[in-house]
Amino acid sequence: MRIRQFIRVIAIFLGMILNAVPLLAQSADDTVTVAAPPAIEFKAYVEQSRVPLNQKVIFHVELSWIGPLNRYEIQPIEQPVLTNLLMEGSGAANRLIPLENGKYRSVKTITYQFRPMEMGMAYIDGILIRYRDRVTGEEDQLQSQRIMVEIVEPVAEGGKHVRAIIYIVLLGLFFSTVLYFVVQYVRRRRMTEPETRPAMPLAERYLVKIGQEVDPRSTNLAEMTRRLSRIFREYLSREFEFPTLEASTSEILTHLRQKNLDELEVNRLEAVFHKLDEIKFAGRKVEPTEFMEIYGVIEAFLNKRKELWYARRPEVKEV
Repeated sequence: MRIRQFIRVIAIFLGMILNAVPLLAQSADDTVTVAAPPAIEFKAYVEQSRVPLNQKVIFHVELSWIGPLNRYEIQPIEQPVLTNLLMEGSGAANRLIPLENGKYRSVKTITYQFRPMEMGMAYIDGILIRYRDRVTGEEDQLQSQRIMVEIVEPVAEGGKHVRAIIYIVLLGLFFSTVLYFVVQYVRRRRMTEPETRPAMPLAERYLVKIGQEVDPRSTNLAEMTRRLSRIFREYLSREFEFPTLEASTSEILTHLRQKNLDELEVNRLEAVFHKLDEIKFAGRKVEPTEFMEIYGVIEAFLNKRKELWYARRPEVKEV
């Protein structure tokens, strides 16, 4: 009887051992197949948690992993949902960080700039990152937490005004320097002109003008006579400082006699002015011989005035 009970106890004990073996095997299998942690590190943060109303909120999204930059394919990231903020711009940058074991860490950073709308609390909702491992083909996703930013009173932007004043001062110095050199150049030019340019009497200048504007061989001698009369009156006005363009012939002759001119010259000019008056007011036709006579008297008068000018200035050579 006791032997049977002993055998039964041993059988029960062996049954319990056999039932425990599969459980131990199953527990060992579960430990081996536990999934490894994600290979990508994900950070989302703002540079400042308290931002003045007139400044920007800078928000960074940073992904990093050990290995080459092209290991993971990052899906396009949607713009975060914002509260009390407006999107101003964004940009992305990639970099490699060397590690001690000869490997390197790839870092991809996306930076957002937000403009606060009003003072108070602002929020940046969580961002969802979807990616695919190009080596294994596995896909996964990461999500950040909601970030809170306090928008405080605006600060004085004195730096901008200082920069503007500096720019204005620099522009003023630049234009002052340019103006100084221009003035110096003009002064030197004026100082050198009398030395480099030969002096020319007024009578000689008008001889040149008559030669350029009056053609004795023209078929329209009436027009040539009017030009010759106008040029000569203009010369007399400048030479003897008398408004001869509006003066009558008698007024011109009276003024010339007061300048102590040679009476014979004045008499010749008197005859010329009377003929010019007849041609102008009576509309008389101008004959070629008469025109040449008028032209010759005026030309001789100017030549004599030119010679007198050079005679008074022996240091100036006639060109």
